[in-house]
Amino acid sequence: MSTNITSTPTLEQALPDTSGPYVRPLEAADFDAVIDINQGALEGVGPLDRESLAALVAEADDALVLDDDGAIAGFVITLPPGADYDSSRYRWFEDRLKDYVYLDRIVTASTHRRQGVASRLYDAIEGDLPIGLEIYETNDGSIAFHTGRGYREVGRLEHEGKVNLMMLRTR
Repeated sequence: MSTNITSTPTLEQALPDTSGPYVRPLEAADFDAVIDINQGALEGVGPLDRESLAALVAEADDALVLDDDGAIAGFVITLPPGADYDSSRYRWFEDRLKDYVYLDRIVTASTHRRQGVASRLYDAIEGDLPIGLEIYETNDGSIAFHTGRGYREVGRLEHEGKVNLMMLRTR
């Protein structure tokens, strides 16, 4: 006679593995670190302050950080269709796509570059919906990274004197 024993997950099984870097939701306590990381990467993203970050997170589809033993190694913020977001780049995708995710920004802390942080964050957000984003045409490293992940140029948009490559990834 065999006995069927059903195991109930323990709390430890339900929590993320925090023994190494892990992806988790961006929290208000992370705002200062996220702003510092963002402001250190203004060559590729727009500026952020507490008010604009709070507004982005409130509208976000995903707002995630890669937590490395309490240090924020990087973050990503995506927006769904129909968000209340004043951005010509976001509107460009809104005018062309119905079901998609707009990747507003993904930034790796300077202390964690070339360690797979961006790849881990992309793995967390890339799903079944197309993902739209823009890259300055002068950002060769970002263009190569995104092309390698399956993003392709679908248009161009000039904004504030810079040419943005409008990129899209579909499954």
